[in-house]
Amino acid sequence: MKKLLLINPRNYLKSGLLNYEFSNFPPLGLGILATLTPDNWEIEIFDENFDDFQFIEADFVGFTAFTGNAYRAYQIADIYRKKGIPTIMGGIHVSMIPEEAEKFIDTVVTGEAESIWPTVINDFEHNRLQKRYTGIRLKAHQLVPARHDLFHRRYSVDTIQTTRGCPWRCEFCTVHAFNGTVYRQRPIDDVLDE
Repeated sequence: MKKLLLINPRNYLKSGLLNYEFSNFPPLGLGILATLTPDNWEIEIFDENFDDFQFIEADFVGFTAFTGNAYRAYQIADIYRKKGIPTIMGGIHVSMIPEEAEKFIDTVVTGEAESIWPTVINDFEHNRLQKRYTGIRLKAHQLVPARHDLFHRRYSVDTIQTTRGCPWRCEFCTVHAFNGTVYRQRPIDDVLDE
């Protein structure tokens, strides 16, 4: 059985929302990747919001990051790359500037991962990982629930994504660029099931 280690890095340089003592929201993107990963994989989410990083053996290591914690993801990725363990990273920061991430990460995923993650896993299993993958926006009924059972138990709240996208094009916000300018509403039954 292969092991997929998914890491949520923290920003050691800033206190507040991105610092462990004040973290309220689990990394839904990593939970969604866990849902999309085949059952023949062991999956662990390591969350630096609560635990200091220590090396964990894995076959494939994935990261998500906002701009504020991307540098920390690069630092940890360097540890794995030096041991010959492939790394992959997605999320908003990487999607906005993939050329930066490609300097520090073996494989970069831009856009929404649901449409491309099965291909990534298949390529890994057949030793043909590409340098970059681009996910497309799926319809809301195609979105999958996150694996909430893998999130750290000390999160103060649990979150469920009910929509993606935003029609407002606020200059400071990445949501419309990353998730589109139309609200995609997940089916109510899917939300209730999650």
